[in-house]
Amino acid sequence: MKRLKLMIPGPIEVAPEVLRPMSEPLEAHYGAEWTSFYRRVIEAIRKVFKTRGRVFLLVGSGSAGLDAAICSTVGDGGRILVLQNGFFGERIAEIARSYTPHVEVLRFPWGEAVYPERVEEALRRRPTDVVAVVHCETSTGVLNPVEELGRVCSRHGALLVVDAISTLGIEPLEMDRWGIGICVAASQKGLEAPPGLAPVAVSEEAWEFISRRESPGWYLNLKVWHRYEESWGSWHPHPVTHAVNNVKALWKGLERIFAEGLEARFRRHREVAQHLRRGLEGLGLQPAIPEMIASHGVTAVEVPGGQVDRLLQTLREEHGYLLAGSLGEWRGRVFRVGHMGPNATLPVIDALLEAIRWSLKEFR
Repeated sequence: MKRLKLMIPGPIEVAPEVLRPMSEPLEAHYGAEWTSFYRRVIEAIRKVFKTRGRVFLLVGSGSAGLDAAICSTVGDGGRILVLQNGFFGERIAEIARSYTPHVEVLRFPWGEAVYPERVEEALRRRPTDVVAVVHCETSTGVLNPVEELGRVCSRHGALLVVDAISTLGIEPLEMDRWGIGICVAASQKGLEAPPGLAPVAVSEEAWEFISRRESPGWYLNLKVWHRYEESWGSWHPHPVTHAVNNVKALWKGLERIFAEGLEARFRRHREVAQHLRRGLEGLGLQPAIPEMIASHGVTAVEVPGGQVDRLLQTLREEHGYLLAGSLGEWRGRVFRVGHMGPNATLPVIDALLEAIRWSLKEFR
């Protein structure tokens, strides 16, 4: 396969020191030494989530983490309200329907943020057990107002489940202070590691909620993960063979995050996103999302005249960049740039902008 520069919304490019553990000899996923290391990793992730709650490090993609969150909260037929303003909100509803018939969807236009006022009205009209939302709707680059949604859910006694797969480590997120019940992430984006791990953080209140449910399944049942953590915690704190080298790589990614500092990291991603969008406007391309609701790890860009596929092909074949088209109803209308982790620097963005400038010349 041709080596391309990954400027997609994930997986992202990772630093050489993060990749190095992936080629190290395998070690056992149990025993005192492994368990001590594993617990350090969990504690570090807890600091990124900013929670005092439990963190389960599932082996799987971010979607596995979402599946576990929904299975464990409404898998016994509970009621869930899904806030939907893009493809990945639709994905949450699809997962939920596999567990319960009581799925209500509150739709918002693609390219717009979720409105907390409408969520408040919906909860006043029909109380629900769980509300689920995507923090960054990666199909459009919209950043949803999770902090405000946490306050709304708290007022109405609903558990808030947040897909932070494209935001953890990139955007400010304070799980406990914002009233998030369950927060799901993935290793291959803001955590700067290879794909394969799904951290799921569960607040103390959410765990009390889960403990009262009769959740189905085994592998993606958080009660099972908790049971093994409690009963086998001294030597095997998880129910499955863990992805040892992935966990080691994630640790390296976390070390990079803490060396930079979370606030400095958030600021860097914000500055890079603004620099990219100004540069795109200078090339005659319009970012699809207003700055006030745009994420800082993904930028969606409109291309007039139905030229998205041609532009992406030119960037790939002539300049070695892999960018992403969009999904669902935005497919063919916009392309998306991922600028996370090591790719969130001004020199990287300037090189990409130059490649886009040359690519546009070819069909203007």
